[in-house]
Amino acid sequence: MRALVKALFLLAFAAPAAFAQIQPAARQPSAVTHAGYMIQGIIGLMIVLGLIWGAWWIIRRTGFNRAFSGVQMKVVGGLAVGHRERVMIVEIGDQWLVLGVTAHQISTLATIPRQELSEEEQQARSLPFAAWLKKTTDRQKDAEKS
Repeated sequence: MRALVKALFLLAFAAPAAFAQIQPAARQPSAVTHAGYMIQGIIGLMIVLGLIWGAWWIIRRTGFNRAFSGVQMKVVGGLAVGHRERVMIVEIGDQWLVLGVTAHQISTLATIPRQELSEEEQQARSLPFAAWLKKTTDRQKDAEKS
């Protein structure tokens, strides 16, 4: 990624210098020529910004950054419980963490063993997250009582 940015940076600044050396020094460019250079510069800038945005979009879509992070973490679900508060379930390895997330802190509310979702549970996941979370925590409480 750094090499791509470096190459684009060099092209953006090396190309105008090369074109400046080609033009004869004695001839003064007109206002139309200046406008043409400005339009060319703006179009070049838009192309470079488009390439950067496209690279960012591809990296984000393919998960390229997660593949090299070394952390096997996935957000299973979340529920807004207030204006800036959420309850999230995050899968890390073979455990699910139930997290309370606010604007200022993240707190672990519970730890649940990772669950393999059957066909019935996958249909339950299509229900609102609140119903699914209640069902999962009730099952966990029943397991603790036994």
